[in-house]
Amino acid sequence: MTTRDLTAVALFAAITAVCAQVSVAVPVVSSVPFTLQVFAVLASGAILGARRGCWSQIVYLLLGAAGAPVFARGHGGAPVLVGPTAGYLWAFPIAALAAGWGWDRSGADAGPSRILGVAAGLACIYALGVIGLVATGTVRTAARAVQVGVVPFVFMDLIKAALAVVIADRVRSAVPVLQVARDR
Repeated sequence: MTTRDLTAVALFAAITAVCAQVSVAVPVVSSVPFTLQVFAVLASGAILGARRGCWSQIVYLLLGAAGAPVFARGHGGAPVLVGPTAGYLWAFPIAALAAGWGWDRSGADAGPSRILGVAAGLACIYALGVIGLVATGTVRTAARAVQVGVVPFVFMDLIKAALAVVIADRVRSAVPVLQVARDR
């Protein structure tokens, strides 16, 4: 990776950390907080491409595992990565990879692959989040996990995904150095 790549990866790890601090509890329905992380994760893949977007989220997780207060509500440390929201967090690199893949593969008719990539990223977050809620014993069944860990968030997450697509398109057009070179 070039210095430019490393800087972009670090920038999006930091953006994800900042977006995690915009956290609103949903106590009646879920132990999973509403944050802007989904936006940051999907935007990292869409703007940086699959490889660098994925690395930005790996760096984010490593910072959190090392104890930096980068997770929602200023939490950090390894216990968060095995707690109720661990599945969502572990999904972040995969989601950024999926979102970036759609943008990396897009050509003249870019819309469908870009939207599909971002949608696949969101689906990864939900799937691993549900698995994590069940695996940690937060809920007993996958149906209950979907009820508390997906349903309350779908509407707002679709808005965040749409914003990630719109913003990524504009940022990539305005800042060509962020575009992925096809020969890498």
